[in-house]
Amino acid sequence: MAGATASTRLSGFLRRQGTAFVEWWKTLGNDYVSTIKGAFEEGRSKPWKGVSAVVGSGVLTYAHFTCPDELSMWDDLRERRQLMATIPASEHSRKTDAEMSLRTALQNQRRLEHYNMLFFSFLVRREYDTDVRIYHTQDPNLNSWWITSTLKNIMDVGAFGRWYHLERAFVNYDINEEEEFPSDEKSQ
Repeated sequence: MAGATASTRLSGFLRRQGTAFVEWWKTLGNDYVSTIKGAFEEGRSKPWKGVSAVVGSGVLTYAHFTCPDELSMWDDLRERRQLMATIPASEHSRKTDAEMSLRTALQNQRRLEHYNMLFFSFLVRREYDTDVRIYHTQDPNLNSWWITSTLKNIMDVGAFGRWYHLERAFVNYDINEEEEFPSDEKSQ
């Protein structure tokens, strides 16, 4: 009999919670429907407000769906590394080589972190490896506030499917500025 009583209590609990859960979703749906109806009614009287809301939500939706994640960043870096492999090393831009080396070294040392903020992403350089447990890395009195250290160590910002600092490093990636060209002057 004890088993029957426990199952009866459990089924009653689930029935009550299930009903409350369904009611919550119905209320939420009704709230959204009334909000959308109100927006359409107000849109007739103030069309620019409605247009700006639609355009703003469209831009945010596009930014969310094209926000680069960590995997796409590494794929982009691999593709750019393959692109650099097709060019002789003597023609590589030093700035591009330095950026590629830095990102690779930080990744190998597990000092590179990716933060996804829904509409854009940050690539942050850590001072230490994530597994380092020495006193200096753990004591909050010795370290700066985590927001300050994160903002100070931002390496790149990604939005709309692009990593801006990486793209800037790849401008003229196949031109070595340190290479000496023969001068056009006639020697006397």
